[in-house]
Amino acid sequence: MTEIKTERAHRTVAEKFMLWRRAYQTRIFDERHEAVGRGPTYEASREAALKKWVDQWQHEHDESQHTNVAR
Repeated sequence: MTEIKTERAHRTVAEKFMLWRRAYQTRIFDERHEAVGRGPTYEASREAALKKWVDQWQHEHDESQHTNVAR
């Protein structure tokens, strides 16, 4: 089962320089995968994590397709 958790996080020095008033971190995870996104808002952190999650699955799918063609 896939879970999504978002929480406030401490800002990094870089995030302070980018003038983020707050930092949020979102984790999307299941038994085999995890993607973490950060952002200055709740929504931005979720979008960042979701983009990484989709990219991971796409990369894994592309590799499996390439492996099947090579056989």
